Amino acid sequence: YGYRMKITEKSDVYSYGVVLLEVLTGMQPTDPQLPEGMHIVNWVCQKLQKESTNAIDILDEGLRGLPDSQIEEMTQALGVALLCINSCPEERPAMKDVTVMLKEIMLESEECCAKARMIIEHMSRAPPSHCPSFSRSSEPLITSPMYSSGSGRLGFD
Repeated sequence: YGYRMKITEKSDVYSYGVVLLEVLTGMQPTDPQLPEGMHIVNWVCQKLQKESTNAIDILDEGLRGLPDSQIEEMTQALGVALLCINSCPEERPAMKDVTVMLKEIMLESEECCAKARMIIEHMSRAPPSHCPSFSRSSEPLITSPMYSSGSGRLGFD
């Protein structure tokens, strides 16, 4: 695209997909770690075509130790990146659709985290050791200055 000076929204989407791959893999487009001067797009596509490769294997090693929920977000973002780098420009999503997809990933994650937090909070609350309203003890449930402790009657005198 750059040589032909034919820059379109779809070429911007492709570039954005490459940037997403850079962020997720920790590599540059023509990183020295890539075999034989291969481009990151070709490397990712080649790796994913192998049956033994899991999407997580594409991620930067420093990201692989993060919580599962974040790994899930990154693999979904990898899916968005793959849509962006489609070799057929007409099949690439519009940038507004890319934005919507990434926001959905974020919202799903936030909803999931909120639900998990609620469950953890609920489960972490210790059950009461005893319920005073059903206690068989002779201790009064409510202590009031109006109650005269010795007479057994209310202190309205």
